[in-house]
Amino acid sequence: MRDMPRPIALALPVLLLAVCAAPAAAAPADDVSGGKYSIPVPPTVDVIDFNNPAKGCPGDAGNQYKIVGANPTLTAWTYANGTHRCIEVSYRPKVRKRCEFWFMTPGSEFRQYATGRITFHFEYTDPGSHPRDERVTVDERSESAVKLGEHSGVERIWFGDDTGQRYPTKIAWDVKGTAGGLTQVCTA
Repeated sequence: MRDMPRPIALALPVLLLAVCAAPAAAAPADDVSGGKYSIPVPPTVDVIDFNNPAKGCPGDAGNQYKIVGANPTLTAWTYANGTHRCIEVSYRPKVRKRCEFWFMTPGSEFRQYATGRITFHFEYTDPGSHPRDERVTVDERSESAVKLGEHSGVERIWFGDDTGQRYPTKIAWDVKGTAGGLTQVCTA
């Protein structure tokens, strides 16, 4: 370190500390060269049923979920709706090889919108060419960075508001921000 300019020499120990002190449960950051990909944000949100108060889907299609926050961070949320689906949120992975999938729950400023459980559905083809729909449930109240699983051939990951929970339970997902919603980590 003797030959380094003084500002760099002082910054180097801080940089090394920051790199070595990463939390174990944190979702990996985007690094396309290393096989880490944020799944495109925003996810697709399809309104399956609306203007159907008897089934818990009141109002027009635009009222089935809300977006809160301000750029560069936006979060969407909806009320859980028992066993009837009003909306469906889906993600399309970037690559189909064997990868880990991580979900980041919305940040602390949006925790009041993340009070329930989300059940993710993985649609993929197993090694025997059979279509599969595996389910993984995340409790947004207590988990922040969650490894959902590791699969190959994933075509779509989705969840709905039909979580078995009822009003006033809320489920939330990132639309835009540093958390990125879902992250796909693939080995090289």
